[in-house]
Amino acid sequence: MMNIGIDAISLSVATQVIGLDAKWLQPFDVEDPFNDNLRLRGFLCKKPDHRYGALVITHVGEEEIPQLVLATPKLHYPFGKDGSFHFPPIKRIHLYEKLDGTNVLAYRYRDVEGRWHQTYKLRLAPTLRNSRWGAFLDMWQEMLRTHPTIPQLVEANDCHISFEIYGARNTHLVVYERDLAVAVLFGVSRDDARIIPLHKLNLLDVPGASVFGEMVAAENPVAKYAEIRAQMEQRNHPTEDDKLTGIEGTVWYVEEPNGRITLWKCKPESVEAIHWALGLNKKAVIATCWNFLETSDDLRYETLLPLLMEDYEPREIEVFRPHIEECISHVKHEYEFKERVMEEYDRLGMSIHSDKAIVMRTLAQHFPRNEMKKVYALIVGNR
Repeated sequence: MMNIGIDAISLSVATQVIGLDAKWLQPFDVEDPFNDNLRLRGFLCKKPDHRYGALVITHVGEEEIPQLVLATPKLHYPFGKDGSFHFPPIKRIHLYEKLDGTNVLAYRYRDVEGRWHQTYKLRLAPTLRNSRWGAFLDMWQEMLRTHPTIPQLVEANDCHISFEIYGARNTHLVVYERDLAVAVLFGVSRDDARIIPLHKLNLLDVPGASVFGEMVAAENPVAKYAEIRAQMEQRNHPTEDDKLTGIEGTVWYVEEPNGRITLWKCKPESVEAIHWALGLNKKAVIATCWNFLETSDDLRYETLLPLLMEDYEPREIEVFRPHIEECISHVKHEYEFKERVMEEYDRLGMSIHSDKAIVMRTLAQHFPRNEMKKVYALIVGNR
């Protein structure tokens, strides 16, 4: 990101456009890589509701043209900290697989002359970029080449489109067999953040998230929630590097009698301890660290704090701070290890797919014996 130079007047305009206090808005000043590096300035919303990740663009180029860009909303569990469920009135529920990757939103903004420009953003960033933590821009450009109709989806459906990039080259917790893939998740109305579910979109042959099931009003959603959690748990198996094979969870698209769609997430026990009584834990912090690194390189307790406060109380976080610092160190170490592995592998100038024995024997001179399985998994997942 470039240096921020947005004045108080722009901030005042942004708070009016999005209807929130300034404390929820983070300034940005970036170049759009999909539109000749056109400069965009404005504010990104951090409030964990339907405006999560939304943009108030105040300037396109050097011209002032305030506009709201609604994005991928924050997904919540359908129960409170006391464990009681709070599903809205139900007409029907469509269930889709929750993919474990990086969220990308296709959206449009207009310039002062009324021309529309289409671009793409990460959940908590106004555009796509590469960073030392992930080549998100490169991966997305690869997906655009693989599925050339992706840029047409916004116009075809008259809404913003939410995607997930996932696979072995973009591993978070769940390890996928596929190298790199993309799936359409849902649409977001440009006017009111209304969710357009996958089955109502024209996908233009772009793959969508897998259907997991469907429920009708007569079924008990709470009982079904527990049943599906158990089914997913049976599919999951731990790997040697503390990850999982299987499924991250499901997203429930609850259609109310009035037609409104709300989104709720359901995860198996092996992915996330969903009972709030367990409180803040190391796995949750590590997952938050990886999410943070999608949009920023500056991983510290102070910079991670706003993300943690979306789900946990300040006192709970402060008490857990020593463990949070350990998690931050762990994530940094994991990434530095990955960088070192890939540097040594690239220096060899050989392919592990055709010269596995020679490659691994050579790399064994640089890494401890007990980490060679991890070395192999990293190379295969990233090359």
